Formats: sequence, C-alpha cells, structure tokens
Amino acid sequence: MSFRLNLLVSLISLIGLGITPAAWSAPDYSGSSDLIEPNGFPGVCDQPCYIAGVETEVWLPTNPDNPIPSPGNNTYVFKVSHTGGSGPFIPALLNFEIAVDLNEVNGVGFLPASGGVAPSGSQTLNGAVTWDFLTAPILNGESSKLLYIHSPLLPGGVNNNSASVAGQAALDAPGSCLGPLDPPQPQCSLAIEKEGCVVQEPDVGGDGCEGKVLSFTFEYTGLGCDASSHLQNPRKVQCKGGANGEDPVDILVSGKKRKRWSWDSGWWGKKRHRKTIFAAESDVHVGDSIVVDAATAGRKKIGSKTYVTISTSDGGHELIEFDKFHTSCSQPFGPGMMFGSLQITSVTSSEGGTVSLEEEEEDCSTSIDLVPPPHCQGKIKTLQLRYSGGDCSQSLNTQGSGKSGCTDVGAATANPVRIILSDGASPPPASSVYLDETMVSGGDILTVDASGISNCSNNGQMKSVLGFWIKDANTDELIQDGFFHTSCSQPLNLGDQFGGLQVFGLETTQGGSVALGSDVEYSYVVTNPNAGTATNISIDDDILGNIASGITIPAGGSATFTATELVETETTNIATVSGEVGGQVCSPGTDSATITLTAPPEEPQVCTKKVAAVLFEYTGPDILGATVVFEAKSFDEEPVIYSGVDLTNGTILSKHSENGFTIDGTTHGESSLGSKLTVTINGVSEVIHTSCSVPFATNQPAPLNNPSGAPSPNWTVVDFTQKMEKKDHHHHHGHHDDDGDHD
Repeated sequence: MSFRLNLLVSLISLIGLGITPAAWSAPDYSGSSDLIEPNGFPGVCDQPCYIAGVETEVWLPTNPDNPIPSPGNNTYVFKVSHTGGSGPFIPALLNFEIAVDLNEVNGVGFLPASGGVAPSGSQTLNGAVTWDFLTAPILNGESSKLLYIHSPLLPGGVNNNSASVAGQAALDAPGSCLGPLDPPQPQCSLAIEKEGCVVQEPDVGGDGCEGKVLSFTFEYTGLGCDASSHLQNPRKVQCKGGANGEDPVDILVSGKKRKRWSWDSGWWGKKRHRKTIFAAESDVHVGDSIVVDAATAGRKKIGSKTYVTISTSDGGHELIEFDKFHTSCSQPFGPGMMFGSLQITSVTSSEGGTVSLEEEEEDCSTSIDLVPPPHCQGKIKTLQLRYSGGDCSQSLNTQGSGKSGCTDVGAATANPVRIILSDGASPPPASSVYLDETMVSGGDILTVDASGISNCSNNGQMKSVLGFWIKDANTDELIQDGFFHTSCSQPLNLGDQFGGLQVFGLETTQGGSVALGSDVEYSYVVTNPNAGTATNISIDDDILGNIASGITIPAGGSATFTATELVETETTNIATVSGEVGGQVCSPGTDSATITLTAPPEEPQVCTKKVAAVLFEYTGPDILGATVVFEAKSFDEEPVIYSGVDLTNGTILSKHSENGFTIDGTTHGESSLGSKLTVTINGVSEVIHTSCSVPFATNQPAPLNNPSGAPSPNWTVVDFTQKMEKKDHHHHHGHHDDDGDHD
C-alpha cells in the first residue's frame, strides 16, 4: 500500500478517534530516500544486506488537512519500509533515527490507527529522535506505522537530515532524509478591517420658511431629476431632463413672469410679460453654490414660483435640465431639500430669519432602529411588498372584515411569477395599474411609488384600495388575486401578509419611512504589510460569499472593497483575506462586523382618568424593617399595610390580595383610589395625587398632591390601571409578582 493511500486510510481511521480531517488535500512538502546497508556480512548476507525506504510528508499548520495539527508547528509524518536485501539471512529493522535540533521538537509519536508495525517506544537523545522496534522488528516487506514529529522548523532539501536505521546483527544503515532542519522563515501575512454601516434614509430637510422668501442658496450637484427629495406637493414641483453630472454648466434662476407696462409702443402703453432674473451664472461646477437674492433683482421678495434652467457651457447653450419649485412659504421650503440637481443649503425668510444646512456627520450606524406599530399613518406615498409565494391561508393582518380579500385561483408554481398591482379591487382596465412586474421570484421586493405614477391623481399618494393579481410568468395563468386597504384608515403594518404578498416597507405622510430591514454597506480594507507584492488575494465573507478575488496589492499598500446587503436580523459577518507573497501562502487575516437591532424605549402610559390601582417602586433612602401604610381617599378605612419591609432602592411592593398591585381599589369595591393616596412610612406621610388632574405616568415619579404635581422623592410608578367606564375592560400593562406580599 502506498504512503499516500496508507495515510489516507489512517486519516479515515482517525475520525473514529475524534480527529476529523477536512476534505483531502496534498501535503505542503514531501520526499523519499533509501537507507542502504553499506558493508554486508560474509556468510550471512551480501551487501546490501537490506534497504530501508523512508517516505516523508510535511504538513504546515495552515493546511486544513494537517492530520495531527499542533498550533505553531509543522507536522512531519514518516513511514519506514523494509524493501528487501540479499543473502540467506535478511536482517530486520530495529530502529529509525533522524537528527533534529531537539530544542525545536515539540512532540514525537506515531499514529496507532495507521497500518504497520508499531514502535515499542521513542526517545529524544543526543540530537536525534529515535523510534525503537525491539518488541516487533520490521521484517522484510513490512512497514512501520506512521511516525510523526512536531516542530516549527521548516524542511531542508531532500536528504539534508542525517538519518539511520539499525538492523539485526549490528548491521546499521546510515543515510539522510527529508526532515525538520531550517529555522522558520518570516511568515507573510495579510490584514483586513471590516465595517458594516446601516444605510440611512436621506434627510429630506425641514421647513425653514416663514413669511416670505427673501433669499436662498443652492448647491449644484449634477445628480439630475432622480435626486429630487423634498416635502412640497409633487404637483407644485417639476423637473425635466437631467444634468447627469454635466460639468461645467450655465444656470439661470428666474421668477414668475409678470405683466409690466411698456411705453415704447405709444403713449397709451401695452402690457408685456417679463421674467425677473435673480441669478445668471456661467461655468458652474459640481459643488459650486449660487445665491438667489430678491434684492439683487430690485425685488422685496422671491415670488411664489422659481424657475431654474441648466444649460451646457460649450457655447451651444443646450438646455439639459429644467426645475420649478414653490418659494412662497405656502409649501415647505428649507435646507436639505433637493430639486433635481439643486440642493437648498440656506433659506432667509421675512419671519423665519436665515436657516442653513448643517454639515453632515460621517457617522457609521451599526444598529437598525425598530419602529413599533402603527406603521401606516396619514397617507401612503410609497409601498414595498415582498413576494413570499404563500397561498391565501398565509394571510395574517388586522384589517376589518371586507377590507381585504384573497382568492387562490390556480395551483402554486415553481416558476417565476408576474405580479400586477392596481388602485382598485377590480382588475384592469376597471382599475389603473400601479405596477406590472414579470419574472418575480420568491423574496423579491416590489415598490409602488405613488409620486412617480402619472395616473395617481391623489397628490402623490396611493388610493384607498390596492388590488393584486399573481400569475405564472411563463403561462400567464392566474394563481392568486386579492385586495387590501391602503388609506391608513385600516391598520397596515410591517410584516402584514396578504396571500403571497408581505408588507416590507412603507413611506407615509405622517409616519415617514419604515421597513422590515435596512441595507447595510460593508467595507473591506485589505492591507499588505509585507516587503513584497501580494498576489492571488481573495476576500471572502462567511455570509455574503466571495467579495473579490485575483487581486494584487503592492508592498505596504491597501485596497478597499464594498458590498451591500439587506439585513433584517442581528447579524455578524466574518471576513477573511488570503493570498501569497513570492509564492509563499500568507497567514490569512480575519475581521468581523456586527449589525444589531435597537428597539425604541417603551412609551410611558399616561393617565386620562382617575387611577384605580397602582404598582409602586421605592426609590428613597434605605429603611430596614419599615411599616408602610397606603390609604386611598375612596376607602380610607381599609388601608393596605406592609409590615417589616426592607425598603431599598428598587423595592417593588405588591400583594396577591391587591391583584398584584401595591393597592387596587377594585379589591375594596371601589372604581378608583379617589383624588389622593396617603403613603406613610414609619409614621412619616406624603400624599400622592391620583385623580389625573396632574400627569400620572409609568416609569415616572408619582406626582405629589399639590398644584404643581411635584415628583415624589420616594415612589416611582411601575404600572397602573384607571377607573373603568361601562365599556372598559380591566387592563394593565405589565405582569406582577403575585406570589408574595412584597419583593
């Protein structure tokens, strides 16, 4: 059996010993040599009396298939075979010895599960490692089990290590073989730094306009109409064409045409339409700013509409973009808003003064903020639906009866689908199509942007009902149809399921943009700290896969790579960079990035009517063995008493008899505690207001019974219930410890 096959069989056997190799690959170095008996023995055997073959394989610690890995050590595996001799007597082999720097040997042994003759022992003496075969010598045609040495030394050339075998009748065979010899060379290495940043929604900019606009400043971005982002009514705004990076350009800013008298045509005069020019700039580059000031045009204010034309600066004056937006303050107008290739950077108005765009901070957010429902507030501007492929039984939402519907018409298909979305429950042409998308696969996200739909006549907002039809993309056979409410008068929240469609994202007029996940932009900075050029560099992400490969980076250089991925759950990605320098495989570098989810703090519950029950947490100074008495005005003859209580910061008082609250009026036959609650600790009293004429809220100090409702220094409200009306149901926010009198 060959050495490789023998070693492979041995590795398979090692699995049973708890040593599990990865997929088979080659050793890093290998060699073989023969140790030949040199003298012979007259009358016993002729020279050579025997030949011992030595096969060596070397496995570096970075090799994933190292059969006996040892951190920081190379693994040398030897097999000694008796390959025959001459004469009537062929001596057996009694030991195998190899010269090694014993200070660089960190392990010696053999693989018990491998085939062959087992050594009776091993020793490290006199600058050599020796395996003895005294109990069972290696006979002609036999081989040893696999022997090993762990050492950080690298192998020398073939036959550079002195070696020998001892044969019977004192017939030794000296020679050499491959083994640990050279000090480790400086190891090349590669470094990687990974960062994951949650992609933030662009800031539309707030309204900085009050009264009348006197002046404003904008920056030319060259981004074109697709960059528009503002709060103005889409019907008040227009963008045609698109600069699309044109640089430089000529920009003309003008106001609404006005009728003016002209006396040139006679003493009676004529009316002519003339524009007011606020700014006319040539050779404007991306990043340049332009000031639009009413005073420079002899006006007291900027008119209600502003027009901007962007033309080429090559002498041809070809119009490439036209923008119109509102500037009377009747529409929102402020820094940060984008109108095509224009970003408003400051606005000066008669009543609001000057408001300027704050410099953006280059913060990298590593957390996705979770937004609690309700998610549909106001009117829907943009709706994102994820195709999940489910049937109507998967529907899960809280819309009222008759407000949504789903029908499975045909059998589900493994093919891509065609999805039609319209502004009504009736199929087109009875309704207008928002979107008709084909070749949609499971997990794909469809976006309906009402502001960009020409047949949407509701100020860039979706109509009250959305109809959907899901068809086989290949046969166009109908699979499923349905509808649901999209006016926010019915609940519509992230994750709601309507048949095969899941609500993934919403942008509403009052709730802003929310989604089930966020795009995360990952960056990978790879550095080559070595003295030579690094080649065959590969960057791999354990979740995203290969980011780049076949890269070359010069000595001391670095390169940056990016990838964007939708993230919906807390995620840790591990990046690994590998490569080589001068043909030497480098130690890989790794780094990780974690994206977390952040839930908003719980909104406090604030009273709207008299308090019926309350759970208190003590926040005052420590008082041991205290007696605490709670007397509600509505049942002051039945105080609730806690005796022998150790009051420390954070102590919560509750009783099973009070329904888990500190005090509960319903257990005393009352609908509320009354207007006040007297709390006495060891004879010292304070009075807490409980009628809700001053705020009474969870996670806040209890209000004292005075006109200002000053906070109690001793008690914080953990939870409470309110006086029940006839239609009210008994309810409180939290679960309380009902098992004891206090905790």
